[in-house]
Amino acid sequence: MKYRLFMAWILLSALLGGCASEPVLVGDRGSRLEWHPRYHTVEPGDTLYSIAWTYGQDYRLVAQWNGLSPPYTIYPGRRIRIAPPPDFAKWRGRGKGSANGTKSVEAPAAPPPQAKAYPRQRREMSPPVGRPLSVPAPESPARPAARGASPIEWQWPVSGRPKLITNGSGQLRSGIDIKGRRGQPVYAAAAGKVVYSGSGLIGYGKLIILKHDNHYLSAYAHNWELLVKEGEQVAKGAQIAKMGSSSADQVMLHFEIRRNGKPVDPLRYLPKY
Repeated sequence: MKYRLFMAWILLSALLGGCASEPVLVGDRGSRLEWHPRYHTVEPGDTLYSIAWTYGQDYRLVAQWNGLSPPYTIYPGRRIRIAPPPDFAKWRGRGKGSANGTKSVEAPAAPPPQAKAYPRQRREMSPPVGRPLSVPAPESPARPAARGASPIEWQWPVSGRPKLITNGSGQLRSGIDIKGRRGQPVYAAAAGKVVYSGSGLIGYGKLIILKHDNHYLSAYAHNWELLVKEGEQVAKGAQIAKMGSSSADQVMLHFEIRRNGKPVDPLRYLPKY
């Protein structure tokens, strides 16, 4: 019996050895052993922003966990930690000013230049083992006092009736879908910097991610054609793409706003429809 358990463990280790994961004990006193991704192996075309987006993390924390500093250059083959290290308490600090006895460490104030993994080449759109296949759980920020309360001035990226993407219990899962026609202009919802332009994120098709400040990012997915490149600064209302159906079953724009790496309800930030 012990031999069979040992061999099963060896087989599981071999299968998951390339999953960029590590075993984590969870449950009552660590009674169950579950596998959760803790690392991401950089692939051609990855950027710090796209990796953090995929796993629903704040790019500033991912940089800290990996000892990265501007310009955050990463190369294919490097393992990037995408979950808090075991000694995460040292990152958060401890104090008496919060309800749980912890306080967050301030992330770098200066916006880091964009860097990407080289050489760049298009990846096959099949999920690597161990990568998450669902959008991370959204953040639950306090609702802005009024539309426009965000420090960012937002506008609609396309015209059309939005559909909020929710889970089975009606809570926000990612963002909104807006149906349209192929080739319809897609506009920047706010001024920002292009930190990702490509098709390497599973389920998003041809995707653009804009960085608006140290806290807010926005994403424009399923495009037919991308009109901006990484590193470009774009103005609010500038056309950045043409609507399409890449990695979708119909022509539409999937639009997200993330605050500190977590999805927030775009309808709380966009002008009243």
